[in-house]
Amino acid sequence: MSGWLTGLGPAGTALSLLLLGHVLGDFAFQTDELAAAKHRIRPLLTHVGIVFVAHVVAFLPLLTAESALTVVAIGVVHFPIDAVSARIRQRRGSSAQLFLADQLAHLLVILGAWTLVEPAAWTLTPVLAGVGGLAALPWAQVTTGAVYLAAFVFAHDGGNAIVRGVLPDPDPAPNSEDELEAGSLIGSLERWVILFLGVAGLWGSVGLVVAAKSIARFEELKQQAFAEYFLVGTLSSVLVAIALASTVSVLV
Repeated sequence: MSGWLTGLGPAGTALSLLLLGHVLGDFAFQTDELAAAKHRIRPLLTHVGIVFVAHVVAFLPLLTAESALTVVAIGVVHFPIDAVSARIRQRRGSSAQLFLADQLAHLLVILGAWTLVEPAAWTLTPVLAGVGGLAALPWAQVTTGAVYLAAFVFAHDGGNAIVRGVLPDPDPAPNSEDELEAGSLIGSLERWVILFLGVAGLWGSVGLVVAAKSIARFEELKQQAFAEYFLVGTLSSVLVAIALASTVSVLV
């Protein structure tokens, strides 16, 4: 691991908490119903409010008057980004490209807001003063924990969104919805296991995860349509997990 964020001290912790706040607000606390209705103003405002609260809670250890403006700015800009992406999704449907473009826009806003605040501002906080000052907070551990939590949350919700955007529409069978939910859960478990193995440096074991999943679906893989659907979904899911594990390794 390179330890880029952990090496930045308080500034690195600030960025990791901002990323965690975004992931919690945009994924963990956003329901499918709310996500589908964001082309309307009330659901969109509800979502932006949830994102803002998630940022405040995640960023509480470093919250000051100056950094609070950063959190407010991120929440305000979240509104037009999601408004545009929701309109596009309503007209053209969901896709992995649209999802990634939406997340890239949010990431750029977070990075821009983070760079505009003086590094010293991340240490002059009431919470830190209350617990004993700058030395009382284990910066590297907090940064690492925030990055890990954000990665595992994104692996579930964000990973499912990417895989669904890549996959073709499933065959509209009576039990297709139940199968999709089961497939999403299996995909999330698969990504969590691969993410854990990747962070631990056990890349050689990743193949065992894919092999075990393939063996479980061996009979169904004899059908060409299912085999193609399965391979596209599995490879997309594995690539998401590998990309997350690589990103975590770079950050912490």
